[in-house]
Amino acid sequence: MFRKTLDNKGQGSAELILIIGGLIVIVLLVGSYMSSITEKTQNSTQKLLKIQRDFLINKI
Repeated sequence: MFRKTLDNKGQGSAELILIIGGLIVIVLLVGSYMSSITEKTQNSTQKLLKIQRDFLINKI
């Protein structure tokens, strides 16, 4: 008898929490991926500048 009086008042907020949680996870994954790309680009640029600097020093 007690169960008949219960309704789904918490269903909407639970779904909203799950959706927001999923979006936060997606944002964190994309941020991690972008950070990785930025780090790789920075490392390759530093290597290129070092190689070119050494080449110019040796040329002089």
